[in-house]
Amino acid sequence: MKKTLLYLLISIPFFTEAQTLASENFNSLTVGNVSSNIAGATAGLGGFYVESTNGTTPTTSTNAAASNVQIISGGNSSNGLQLTGPNGDKGGTFVWKNGLNTAWASRTNGNNIIEVEVEINPGAGTTTSKNVFGVYIYNSGYTRVLAGFVVSASTRELNLVAYSTPSGQTVNNWTYTLGSSPVLLPANVYSKIGISYNKTTGQVIIKAPGLATAGVTIPGSSSATDPLEVDFFTSSGSTSTTANASSTSAILDNLVIRASATDTLLENANFASTVDFSVYPNPSNDVVNISNSTNAIISTIEMTDLNGRVVKNVSLNATEGQVNISDLSTGVYMMNVSSDQGSITKKIIKN
Repeated sequence: MKKTLLYLLISIPFFTEAQTLASENFNSLTVGNVSSNIAGATAGLGGFYVESTNGTTPTTSTNAAASNVQIISGGNSSNGLQLTGPNGDKGGTFVWKNGLNTAWASRTNGNNIIEVEVEINPGAGTTTSKNVFGVYIYNSGYTRVLAGFVVSASTRELNLVAYSTPSGQTVNNWTYTLGSSPVLLPANVYSKIGISYNKTTGQVIIKAPGLATAGVTIPGSSSATDPLEVDFFTSSGSTSTTANASSTSAILDNLVIRASATDTLLENANFASTVDFSVYPNPSNDVVNISNSTNAIISTIEMTDLNGRVVKNVSLNATEGQVNISDLSTGVYMMNVSSDQGSITKKIIKN
């Protein structure tokens, strides 16, 4: 097997422009299986390679097949890439193109940040399948995820993955929660996710709906490493306590890979949610009210300053709530509202 499923719980002053290394919206590809070869040996539609396995013996997965990777007409722009996960406790599927390392080697001097943006529709989040879906930026030996993300099909929770050294741990490919409460992507709609890896510093950034504008940053542990490949993937999602027993699907679309000298992730992203939250008054000097017209059950309201520090965290189980900001300094804050129908981030001004 070419790759290993890596899933563990837990500025340079050049005046250069970001350059696109690769992009794909799948619209020119024929609807159907991407490749008849699931061993990663020959390229299929659009030059994509597919590797799909049931995992090492013993395994309860039986559904590794070409049909696990398909071009469908239900993408966000027209066509999209649909991945179907394993139906048992092991296995997974990877989809990639060759040539990124060549494009990276030819990048403009100073553009040492690789940025990946992609849209994902995780489904309703009501499945019993433990399958996870995401994107990895790999090193040349497939031993390090320089930056990546995973989304759980059963919960729609988004997590960051990176080769890093959390406090008190050894260096490895670690999976991070993205705040004091889970970040849940909206159900049955496309959300744009951005991840980046800085070759000079090792820094990793993720940006997505439900996060502050600056995203979440961690000090990765793989500086001076060149990226080889960007992979779409799905895996069983089994844990040491719960084995997966069924499969489900997710759709990805509009992949863009760039080399940049500075952080340009999601500069033009629209973080609109399907939930119609009202936040008022705004600006405010004391209490901010939060309500919605879709009966979404709000679970948490988290506020951060522009440096990403959490300054307020309120737990709820209701369709509306309040946050008292009278003790905060005058300025601009980001409010992340998480609910059973997705998350949204609002800019709040404290007078």
